[in-house]
Amino acid sequence: MDKTSVAKELKALISSELKRIRKEKGLTLEAMADQAGLEYTSFYRIYSGGNLPKLITLLQISRAYAIPMEYWFKDIENFGTAKKAGLQQKLADLDLLQTLNRLDASAKEVISKMLKSYVKKQN
Repeated sequence: MDKTSVAKELKALISSELKRIRKEKGLTLEAMADQAGLEYTSFYRIYSGGNLPKLITLLQISRAYAIPMEYWFKDIENFGTAKKAGLQQKLADLDLLQTLNRLDASAKEVISKMLKSYVKKQN
């Protein structure tokens, strides 16, 4: 995973956690920024996922809401897992389609019937 994608995931993760905290506490963005001791525009950029906060800024936010620093990173290992699984599924689907496209019409028909039968059994 490259530096850019890690930064992107961290921005999204921190942003989603801030939104959860805001909803849970019923605060305005202005109140959250004020409680954290940050300028509104700086806080908003972090809140909206536009900026990745500096470590000291994240520490300020953590202290304002009595949140341990590791809280922000608790889901980082799983954050990209769903994306990876989705990509792997798409690659598997593409591989299957490429294989099917190499078959003649009668073989495609047989495979299609088998797959439909299998899906019905699964449901």
